[in-house]
Amino acid sequence: MQEEKQVAEETAQVNGEQSEATAEAASAAPEATTEPAAEAAAEAPAEVSAASADTGETASEETPAGPVAAAPAEATSAQPKRELPPPPVLKGLIGRKLGMTHIFDESGRMIAVTVVELGPCHVVQVRTPEKDGYYAAQIGYEPMRPQRVNKPMRGIFKKAALEKPLRHLKEFPILEGQAVSGQEVRAEHVFSEGETVKVTGTSKGKGFAGVVRRYGFAGGPMTHGSMTHRRPLSSGATGPQRVFKGKRSPGRMGGEQVTTRNLTIVKILADRNRVLIKGAVPGGRGSIVYVQKQ
Repeated sequence: MQEEKQVAEETAQVNGEQSEATAEAASAAPEATTEPAAEAAAEAPAEVSAASADTGETASEETPAGPVAAAPAEATSAQPKRELPPPPVLKGLIGRKLGMTHIFDESGRMIAVTVVELGPCHVVQVRTPEKDGYYAAQIGYEPMRPQRVNKPMRGIFKKAALEKPLRHLKEFPILEGQAVSGQEVRAEHVFSEGETVKVTGTSKGKGFAGVVRRYGFAGGPMTHGSMTHRRPLSSGATGPQRVFKGKRSPGRMGGEQVTTRNLTIVKILADRNRVLIKGAVPGGRGSIVYVQKQ
């Protein structure tokens, strides 16, 4: 019995050693097969890249890249700019009132001045005697968003080759020079220091006012039992049974177009597009004004 047990144990050990040997052989076999495959795969891309490089060189040699394809791009990118003549001398410009301040002259006297941002303005359209019967230029001031402009006006600004539409437009006669749409006109092109001008603007709105404030009526007596102090009293003649046109009576005051004449340009700040005008200018801060030669 002991001999049979020893024989069985020996056969089991032999069988275990054989299984381990087969397992090691099996594990070594894939490694041996994968190493040549990996080497072949590594060599294959190199050969393919080399072949593609060779073919690319031959293709580049056979089909040289000439300037034929790049010529249209250069032609479209380089567009000639418009050559405009010098700015013309107009009768006036459009500006914006910024407020009042004071300066001192050479003798030390203080001068009250109004600061006006005058321009830059751009010529939008030109009126000619052949087509319109007179010679003038329509200029614009203050750029705005294209969405705020209707389609016909967009066409006008596009024809003038302007980057953005302009909010305020007005015509002024041309005194000297040649006007072309798209020109930029500044204050130093039109005015000079010491020149006398007139300024047109919209006066401040005062609301409803009586005749004493509105027209400077003297008013009635304030004592001795008088009961009519600031009333206009009679409306005029009773024969026609109506009120004549132009009768001065209480009503809405201000908010009208007013022109102030005999104003002097004290100084022109060309780098800031601003003009200092001696005296008061109609309108409030930020209102649009038209400065014209007198």
